[in-house]
Amino acid sequence: MQRPSSSPASAAGAAAAGKPAEGARAANGKPAEAANSAKDADRATKAGKPDVAAKAAKSGGLRVGRRIRLRVGAEGARADLVAGWRKPRVVASQQIEYRPGVATLPEAIVSLAPLLDALAAAAGSLKGLTCDVLIGDAWMLYDVVRADLRSLSLHAANDVVRSALADVAGIPPSEVVTRWQTQPGGGCTVACGMPAAVLPSIQALLQSYRLHAGEIAGEFVHEYNAHRDQLLARTAVISLVRETGTQLAVAAGGVLTAMSFELGVRAPEELEVRGRSLLRGAGLAVDADTRFLALLPAGWTPPAPWVAMPMTA
Repeated sequence: MQRPSSSPASAAGAAAAGKPAEGARAANGKPAEAANSAKDADRATKAGKPDVAAKAAKSGGLRVGRRIRLRVGAEGARADLVAGWRKPRVVASQQIEYRPGVATLPEAIVSLAPLLDALAAAAGSLKGLTCDVLIGDAWMLYDVVRADLRSLSLHAANDVVRSALADVAGIPPSEVVTRWQTQPGGGCTVACGMPAAVLPSIQALLQSYRLHAGEIAGEFVHEYNAHRDQLLARTAVISLVRETGTQLAVAAGGVLTAMSFELGVRAPEELEVRGRSLLRGAGLAVDADTRFLALLPAGWTPPAPWVAMPMTA
């Protein structure tokens, strides 16, 4: 596992650490095949054969830029077929609630087969597509290690992060897979992790549908990375609310300095109290420039002092 250089910790690195070259190829797709398909469609159109053109486009051209976004929450899951790169749009979507008895993340992942079957029935074959897996924060392990790990060996740094996350989860360090990021200035290292059994479950699911693994990350980290530019030079309390609870974090000058998952807490007023407490714990004071930012679907308006920050999806 290599140290990332520019983005907060993500479980994607843990998933891809074994075969980074294959992950890069999966993310890049097959531009040569797409180009050939587009050329075939163009030639068929010019020859006055629209049916042939449509078949050529359907066989390859329209699949370019398509990927699956699989969100695995604590109560249920959603699978979106997304098209386009700069302005991705959802072209098909399916969601499920878990069957009774699902109590762990590996169990939740194993139960996702009907979800992908439904998406394939609605949108056609999924074979060969890249699948991004976003894990609900109730399942994730997050911590901010107040230490600069850059002077340590990679093995020693991983041990520090693994021990910190194991303490958060109350499980042995050997049962945690981790990813970490030393942030600008070196004073805070963001760590995230998952139970070790999770990655084999994800890999088995994707392989059974012949899907390529894309980004595998906690939902909060995914959204934070998408909004980093808006957080520079600001002190902000950030919340991402879900049915099970809320992921809270404090960012100062674009650096995450504290994180906490508040189980069962969703009310804006209570979240404000918890956010102010998290600020104090990080050694920061609330002032006129402090922002309270709520990651919410586009169009949602939270009560003051929270300001909506539209989620990427």
